[in-house]
Amino acid sequence: MKRFINYLMMLFLFFGSITQITAQQQNFLTVSGNKLYDTTGNEVRLTGVNWFGFETQNYSPHGIWSRDMKSVLQQIKDLGFNTIRVPWCNEMLNPSSTIAVNSYGTDPYTGISPMNEEETTVSKPIELLDIFVRWCQENDMKIVLDNHSRAADGFLNEAVWYNPEYSEERWINDWVFIADRYKNYSAVVAMDLNNEPHGSTWGDSNPDTDWNKAAERCGNAVLEANPNVLIIVEGVGEFEGNSYWWGGQLMGAKQYPVQLSNPSKLVYSAHEYGPEVSQQDWFTASNFPQNMPGLWSDNFHYLYEEGTSPIFLGEFGIKDQDAFGGIAYTWFTEFTGFMGDIYSWTFWSMNPNSGDTGGILQDDWTNVNQWKLDVLTPHLAPFIPNVVGGTGNLPPTARFTSNIISGDAPLTVSFDGSTSSDPDGDTLTFNWNFGDGTTATGESISHLFTDFGEYQVVLTVSDGTFSDTETLTITVNDPDTNIPVVTANISTDVTGGIAPAIINFDASGSTVSDGSTLTYSWDFGDGTAGSGMTINHEFINAGSYDVVLTVSNVDGISDTATIAIIITEPNNGGDCTFGAPLSNALPTIANASYSNIYVLGSGGPDLSNVTNFTINWDLQNNGLWQFSMNTNNGVPSWWNDLKTNVTSQNFNAAQPSVTLSGTGFPNLDGAYNVTIDGDNFALVSINSTFTIYFSNSGVAPDCGNVLRESVTKEITSIDVFPNPVTDQLIIKTKDPLDDATISIIDITGRIVKTISVQSKVNEVSLNTIDLKSGVYFVKLYHNKQVRTEQIIKR
Repeated sequence: MKRFINYLMMLFLFFGSITQITAQQQNFLTVSGNKLYDTTGNEVRLTGVNWFGFETQNYSPHGIWSRDMKSVLQQIKDLGFNTIRVPWCNEMLNPSSTIAVNSYGTDPYTGISPMNEEETTVSKPIELLDIFVRWCQENDMKIVLDNHSRAADGFLNEAVWYNPEYSEERWINDWVFIADRYKNYSAVVAMDLNNEPHGSTWGDSNPDTDWNKAAERCGNAVLEANPNVLIIVEGVGEFEGNSYWWGGQLMGAKQYPVQLSNPSKLVYSAHEYGPEVSQQDWFTASNFPQNMPGLWSDNFHYLYEEGTSPIFLGEFGIKDQDAFGGIAYTWFTEFTGFMGDIYSWTFWSMNPNSGDTGGILQDDWTNVNQWKLDVLTPHLAPFIPNVVGGTGNLPPTARFTSNIISGDAPLTVSFDGSTSSDPDGDTLTFNWNFGDGTTATGESISHLFTDFGEYQVVLTVSDGTFSDTETLTITVNDPDTNIPVVTANISTDVTGGIAPAIINFDASGSTVSDGSTLTYSWDFGDGTAGSGMTINHEFINAGSYDVVLTVSNVDGISDTATIAIIITEPNNGGDCTFGAPLSNALPTIANASYSNIYVLGSGGPDLSNVTNFTINWDLQNNGLWQFSMNTNNGVPSWWNDLKTNVTSQNFNAAQPSVTLSGTGFPNLDGAYNVTIDGDNFALVSINSTFTIYFSNSGVAPDCGNVLRESVTKEITSIDVFPNPVTDQLIIKTKDPLDDATISIIDITGRIVKTISVQSKVNEVSLNTIDLKSGVYFVKLYHNKQVRTEQIIKR
């Protein structure tokens, strides 16, 4: 009898343990058709943000130099996002890769002090990721781990999923290591196998490039380590002649689908961007934006329409509402509406330091860009608990919208709290505090603000045990006070020249909100000043000048704008500038063809394969008819239409000029003064020490000694690093840099950043956070010497 009782007790304990495991389990997700489901059978969506940094040389989320990591995570959750896509690089797993997080200060969002107290105790990037994962696990946030690159900051240079330093075997083994490490954390819900494999093929069975087969090999290895995790497979860049955004080309998945050991774990992913990342022809089409749904369907949405897979939009983002005349914002709202409530997605990015897109956070890493949230918030999905089952009660989520956020007093505002939710389905109560001393209850309600001011409206929702709050600022204006806003704006014909140089300045782009009269004051940075909406100024001496425009209205309300002007030394010893700037505009020239091209001076492009050059321009219309050259690359001569590469031109000015961009010839892009020398034609680089001389003579012109000296006296030692650069660029030379000027120039020849060095140092740094991603040139002017280095901004 005693043994029977003991046997019953053992059964009770056994089944009790099974009951407890069944009652509470990790909430991983599964695919069925084009939808995602959690372990309880609820349909769910992942709606979140990217927070990058682990894939860079920091090996840690960007911004934790001024924020507490857990406070940023809390802010992401408070904004209503339920998912974070976390880019990481294989290099962070190297034994030699270490981090050092500082613990200091007070976080401006949560007030925790000191910040990153736990984070400072670890020295390995993976240990910091462990802290990140544990917080998300405990706070019901989902994570998509995105293998962004093999090397830190290497994603622009990596076209496939491996490189000489990181083999496919290493790539798969690292994923298996990650999958095994987090297999008991359903917060880590998905593995995005490789970011934007744009140089890969799809379905051609080439083991070196066939991405869908590589995804199968890696995905199945990951599922062996963690059978519960989702496998996310991005598109390529081109399929059978059809090109689209990197990662967004998924046409090949129709004919050559990815085949995993468990098909219910496969999710296809695309990336989609607006013209701020690259100006595609579909943005300038006459039927934009009506043409966009067809593009989206052809490239990836067909997978959803045909019930093949859910779509996870891993990256999409926007920086400025007004970019490209509003086209960027139109794309953003149209695409967000297209995704609606059927896609899963993660917005790029939470970080403000993404050059093309900015972020949800403003540059202070704390305040948010509300206009972005206003577009995204209506499409957010509820939170997905990481542990389901059992009798535990989960807290609700407060969320509400208003029909307006500002207006003149008296102002009536309607508030709607129906988007609040409770993961347990509990009945919620709604309590409102309008910030003006009044309160109310109810899911949706209207309120009258009678006095002007700013009011913090707080909604508190409660399930009877737990509660949550959300806050919105309502601005009520005094109708009797309308303070105009003045905005200063400067444009110039050129941003530099050879001394003495006349620069034309135009302030006509300045505005005042009430349309009143403005006055314009100029400080040219050389000890002289001027006034007027348009003005020209002659800079006598070489140097870097910060020209400051102050615009004021009749009430003294003002604004300022600044532009940097670089004036270089004249070539007094030679004739490579071909005389002073022309006093009259260039004559109309038709069918001017030149058989010889000479690149004079230093730092110019290699045009040795150019066979002839033709130019036609029309004086009356101030425009080019033809601007072209023929090249010979070992095949029949190829005609290059350079007119399509002209970003600006002014042939009616006292000094005609033209700016080239995107020519494909290294060092050819840039701004030029245009001159004629008898029957010959010349482009004189404004920001460099070279001239391109077009002639039918078989003898190059004599440039005197100056340009030849610039070659022999050129700075012999300059280091520019890191390259690619993210936040800070270091310039290091052998000789002291006192009285040096350093400029960063974009591919159009425009100077975007300049500093002057006064002290005798050999190393200086430039803040590059605000630069957009792309190619730039670092130009160092020192002791009448010039050195140019090319950099890539990540």
